[in-house]
Amino acid sequence: MEYITIRQTAELKKCSVRYIRQLCSTGRLKTEIQPHPQNKKPCYMIPVCELPEDLQAIYYGKAKNIPPAPVRKDKTRKSGKPEKLPTIEELSENERSELYFWCGLLKEWQSRRCQYVSKCDFDRDFIGECRLKYPDIRISTDILYRKLSAYKNNDFYGIIGRHSPWNNGRSSIPEVVWENFLYNWLDENKPSVAMCYRNTIDWTAEFYPELLDKIPTVMTFRRRIEKDISVSVKTLLRDGEKAFNDRCVPYIMRMYDKLSANSCWIADNHTFDIQSYDDENKIHRLYLTAFLDAKSGVLTGWNITETPDSQSTILALRHGIMRFGIPECVYVDNGREFLTYDIGGRGHRKGGKVSAENFPPTIFENLGIEMRNAIVRNARAKPIERTFYTIKNQFSKLFSGFCGGTVLEKPESLKRRIKDGKLPCDYEIREVFENWIDGVYNLQQYGGSEICFKGMSRLDVWNKTIREIRKAPESALNLMLMRTTRKQKIKRNGVYVTVCGEKLWFTEPEKTIMNIDKEVYVRYNPADLRNVRIYDAVTDRYLFTWGIADSLMVDYLEENIDTLADANTIIRQTKKFVREQAKLSNKQRLTLLDMTVRKAQYRKDNHFNIQHPNKIIPVIINEEYQELMVAGSENVTIDLDKMTKNSERRKKSDVYR
Repeated sequence: MEYITIRQTAELKKCSVRYIRQLCSTGRLKTEIQPHPQNKKPCYMIPVCELPEDLQAIYYGKAKNIPPAPVRKDKTRKSGKPEKLPTIEELSENERSELYFWCGLLKEWQSRRCQYVSKCDFDRDFIGECRLKYPDIRISTDILYRKLSAYKNNDFYGIIGRHSPWNNGRSSIPEVVWENFLYNWLDENKPSVAMCYRNTIDWTAEFYPELLDKIPTVMTFRRRIEKDISVSVKTLLRDGEKAFNDRCVPYIMRMYDKLSANSCWIADNHTFDIQSYDDENKIHRLYLTAFLDAKSGVLTGWNITETPDSQSTILALRHGIMRFGIPECVYVDNGREFLTYDIGGRGHRKGGKVSAENFPPTIFENLGIEMRNAIVRNARAKPIERTFYTIKNQFSKLFSGFCGGTVLEKPESLKRRIKDGKLPCDYEIREVFENWIDGVYNLQQYGGSEICFKGMSRLDVWNKTIREIRKAPESALNLMLMRTTRKQKIKRNGVYVTVCGEKLWFTEPEKTIMNIDKEVYVRYNPADLRNVRIYDAVTDRYLFTWGIADSLMVDYLEENIDTLADANTIIRQTKKFVREQAKLSNKQRLTLLDMTVRKAQYRKDNHFNIQHPNKIIPVIINEEYQELMVAGSENVTIDLDKMTKNSERRKKSDVYR
């Protein structure tokens, strides 16, 4: 009996080795465990007689070197001739020029040829004439006759000497192999074509061994990638969603025709690519909060800070309003420094557990400014990003502390400058930036899409397109730009404002003690925390102006009597004020007990009345009640446990009876 291995069986059946091994392990294919013919290790050996008859015939046919039956050619196979002749529109410009040249030459050849008796002599003379006239073009008798035949058949590709693209769109790669190749190649890890090609060959050998001979070279895969895979699909699957959106997805083109100056300001934050020294001589990087006019590109207001927060946003807005007026709309992104409950509202962050009723009127609402929020992850919608790029290239690179936005942009000499202490200070950057914005950037040529402003500066465009300007007095502007806390209740120590994580309390003892638990808003100026303004939470009506409660704030281990005296004085005055408010006259005063007794006596005398019915049923007994007592019972002790055991014993004896 002949035996073959699992791999030999898989080659006969043209399937994977894993499939044959599964048949053997489950018992669907009878096997015997014998030493392997090569490594002598125990393995599955399959008897040839257990195989199907067709596989046995194939096996014995190969064993006897019987040549395979000749493959009959498919008579329906397509020939190399084009199914459809091309049209003029399908040719390129160069191909059409070449086609017109050969058609004109063929017409001239045929028209002159019919006038001669000896056609062969004329052909020889005509070819010599053409070679002298067109030395760069190869012309012979065979070429003329071949092109004449194509001309009669309207075969444009034959006339210009091109192969017909009849097999365009076809490939010698089996589709199942091509799909597996694309599955590996269209991946964000960006594997190479050669790596995917080798993996595809291994995969085909495992699952489709009969297709191994039909896999072409790796260059065929490269050509088909260039031909069949579009740039958009390649970008989406290999470079990711963001690259696909940035390079392939159509974008909205904003029209500025109906926009005027101060119609819309764009706000954002930028990190200076400059390392500098702060007041404590520490190296850090400053941040810029800026407002840009969308129409002209003028940088209206800005603030340079160490931390881009909501306070920096207010300072930059105030700076822009004092210079250019109040805008109609502000376009911001979804950062926390803009979507704050007291500046512009929550924007896209609306919802959640916090109700909108807990938010006071915002600064933008007080100023009459509409807030627009950018779509999340859509940086193209903010032209201010291009302004920050200009600031980086034209301003940040002026300083010795320029560090670049990436590692590749970082200068090699930066470490040496840091070691030598040649970095700029924060105040130098602030001074130079203020002069550079108004002296350089805002006076540079307008770079927008409107041709009518070509050659004008950004500031000239703002001056020309401003229709009206909204302004507020500085005193009113100070009130409208004040920060507002969330709704809070007045506590024993007054109201508080959180600054840098610390609570600062503000109070006026008499008004505080009389308005405890009243819901209010607190508006304050972060630059001047000596006083705050209190507003009613329901009507938003101004109530009080309170000062900081510095007398009530003392150190934990404070023992100085003078320091504690001020706080104790406030406490005593508050108690005295409340007692004075609580004083009442004692005329005709009765305690609660006296009033209760008076009320009970009155109601008993006037309302308590028991009424008996007319029908009465007497209840009697025939003998008198006597107390029975067993003689000597005063000395008797009753053992309840013993009585219970005796009762159970009697019950068991009755059962056995």
